[in-house]
Amino acid sequence: MDSEVEKFARFLEEYANFLKSGKKIIDIPLTPEELLEEASRVRALSRIKREGNLIVIYLSEGEAEHWAHFEGEIIMLFDKLYRPLKVEIEVKDTMDSEKVLSNINSGKLSGVSFTYNGVFITIILANGEAEHWAHFEGEIIMSLDKIFKPLKVEIEVKDTMDSEKVLENAGLLSSR
Repeated sequence: MDSEVEKFARFLEEYANFLKSGKKIIDIPLTPEELLEEASRVRALSRIKREGNLIVIYLSEGEAEHWAHFEGEIIMLFDKLYRPLKVEIEVKDTMDSEKVLSNINSGKLSGVSFTYNGVFITIILANGEAEHWAHFEGEIIMSLDKIFKPLKVEIEVKDTMDSEKVLENAGLLSSR
């Protein structure tokens, strides 16, 4: 599935670039810029998954050498098709991970924007108009490489705070 999603996103990007040359060959009512945004939303689907009872966000490739374990309040924004756009995590309890968290390298990670300001972690997976959102609490484990570049975020949902339906529709929580 992931490779098929990635191939489709790549196709949209290539066709958008082809359209920029002015050679329209199929009738898609989207501009090249809109196609590129659509490709980023399709690609975001392959970055966030439900694995067992965890929501896992893949940020970058690399070998994990540091880990941060903390509790937080999470807000996830989705477009009308429940594709993930943005994840915000308010760090509530650092659980002795202050040193690792203070060394996090923010910036662009393989097309994903990642920032940490000491309180909030913001992950922008794709641009788009948010139509659905989920607000929940969880226990988070973040793995980072040797230069503290974030690789992966694993979230164990502790309290869905009435966001079950949105998380289920996004495929991030199993139906009960």
